[in-house]
Amino acid sequence: MGDVDARLSHYKSTLLSILEGANVRTVYDVACANGIDSVMLVEEGYDVTSSDAEEAMVARAVREKESRSGDARFAKWQIGWGDWVDLVEGAKVDHPEGGYDAIICIGNSFAVLPDFEGEGKTHLRALTNFRNLLKPGGVLIIDHRNYDYLIAHKTYPPADYSGLYYNCSRVYNVKNKLIEKAGELVGMVFTGDFDVSGTELEGDSDVFLQERDGKMVPTLKLSDRSCCLHTLKGFETLLEGVFGEGAEHRVLPDFKEDVGDDFVPNYWVHVVVKQALH
Repeated sequence: MGDVDARLSHYKSTLLSILEGANVRTVYDVACANGIDSVMLVEEGYDVTSSDAEEAMVARAVREKESRSGDARFAKWQIGWGDWVDLVEGAKVDHPEGGYDAIICIGNSFAVLPDFEGEGKTHLRALTNFRNLLKPGGVLIIDHRNYDYLIAHKTYPPADYSGLYYNCSRVYNVKNKLIEKAGELVGMVFTGDFDVSGTELEGDSDVFLQERDGKMVPTLKLSDRSCCLHTLKGFETLLEGVFGEGAEHRVLPDFKEDVGDDFVPNYWVHVVVKQALH
């Protein structure tokens, strides 16, 4: 969200290093939104497939591809609708025979998936689909906010909105409603507005004028997002249940390889390798 180059500067080099280290060629971006990360990966020479469960986001990603019709690298970029709980058979894309080298699900996207079935079953189903779409030896890169900090302090870590994915002044009227049950924090709803002044989004049909700092600005309402509060240990357990105890699994705070003991991340980034067949 915000300036593309500013956003990517926080994690691009580490993401590309992970992909290069795993000899990745094919990447499935399962939470592509308007295509920011997918576009970057196509430009870096990867064969990219992208999907999103929101038709509006799919349409924006398609427009991004169309705007680059003169660039041969984008000819093979495949974009379509996809629901994580039925991703193998139901996604409107053609999956490669044998699976993908890598799947990415970043930007706290997984946290917005409700656990429809309870006891984590829906989350396990989605993660199992990710695993099944990977080649043996393929890598899943998936993140979630530092909800441990939120649960403990009922606020985000310092400087959250200038952090990994939120790095511009365009987001305003940000509100986070914390949901408590019997004194325990069990969920969160995120809302906000996005100032699209001077961007290609100004002509979007969903844009409206709204006052900000004493003047009217073209604005997009950010959809209300209800988030599951995945703790670090809880998410590690989910991944272990799907990929197995022996799977290679490392956790990067804010996509950083080396940090001090006092570093408080805004996001935990999990890098999990699907075990090869024996």
